Amino acid sequence: MSNNDLFGDDVPEDALEHMLSPEIRSKWPKTLADLVSVIEAGHLRAGDAPELAQNRAFITVRALSRYAGGRQLYMPKGDVLERALRARQIWVKYKGNNIDDLANEFDLTVSQVYSIIAEQRELHRQRIQPSLF
Repeated sequence: MSNNDLFGDDVPEDALEHMLSPEIRSKWPKTLADLVSVIEAGHLRAGDAPELAQNRAFITVRALSRYAGGRQLYMPKGDVLERALRARQIWVKYKGNNIDDLANEFDLTVSQVYSIIAEQRELHRQRIQPSLF
């Protein structure tokens, strides 16, 4: 796997170690350094080896930068975040004939799962078919 810097350019293998040093991180914008640290810590808690956690943190931050770089980004927290992630997970697992299984897996009623699927279907439609007006 090739390593990329935060802007997507190829960098030599040994440069990554230099970029991760505390001295270099201290010169990054605080939010960027915090974001990398938080994502890296999440991967470490999930069981990744330290080097893999660092690499995945860089990949994740790079993807977020390409998506939202230069603009404000709202991140929900608490129950709002958990419900949004659960809804997305249900949508990904939805196969058209597994409503009962999803209701059992997520400890929801069938009616709640139908509602989540309808909401996610509309969000998906809006992403792929923007409004004409």
